Amino acid sequence: MAKKTKTLASVPSVVTMDASQFLILTDGNGGITKIKLSDLKSAMLGGTDLNAIEDGVFVMFHRNSDDYPLAVRPDQWTGYQNSGEIAEGVMIVEGGKMLVVSPTEATLTWSSAAVAGEGTTTSDRLTALNDWAGKSSTAAQITHPECNTESYAPGFCAAYSRVNANGKGLTAGRWWLPSLGEMMMIFANMKKINHALSLINGAAQLQENWYWTSTEASSADAWYLGLSDGDAGTWGAKASRQGRIRPVSAFLN
Repeated sequence: MAKKTKTLASVPSVVTMDASQFLILTDGNGGITKIKLSDLKSAMLGGTDLNAIEDGVFVMFHRNSDDYPLAVRPDQWTGYQNSGEIAEGVMIVEGGKMLVVSPTEATLTWSSAAVAGEGTTTSDRLTALNDWAGKSSTAAQITHPECNTESYAPGFCAAYSRVNANGKGLTAGRWWLPSLGEMMMIFANMKKINHALSLINGAAQLQENWYWTSTEASSADAWYLGLSDGDAGTWGAKASRQGRIRPVSAFLN
């Protein structure tokens, strides 16, 4: 009788392991040892504090029962979400500043034509990087018809809304197009933010691409930031370049 050999191709794959499953290790002498996944994990981490990966990043929402705003650690979020709570964004706390990053984004031009939006305007790179006035700049920019609808970056952010089951939360008018300084804060925490976004139903992760900011360079151009390498530039022609847009807001709105 021919001996049948079971190949790996015939073995079903799994995405999780339970307590009854083991990994097989062999030594140089051909000895075989079974090891539990939990033991292997502990040995590989070597005391690493996994909670540190989430330091400074939270999921924000307004609680359905009383519309109270809360921010919880990412590892706590799934339980809240399973009970019907809706995430309004991922909150970053860094250097005395707090910023809520929206779960979704769009790709649009900045405006329909060249326009002096009356926000922070500078051609100096250092001045632009120190711009934290995204909220006031967006408010000034949407007074102009060239960029005050959801088809353009400032208008899209101003009209953005995330609310709970009661319609309460970060409604339209509470979001803005981030300034270059605020976008740099997002870039510095990109991996942590994306981890939190991966836990939110329907959320889209930040991409290693370039994003519009509310920091203007001139009536024709606005500053952008590339999240692949942190490159900040002004070649973003407002009326012709399609760029990514990620609205931001504030906690306790």
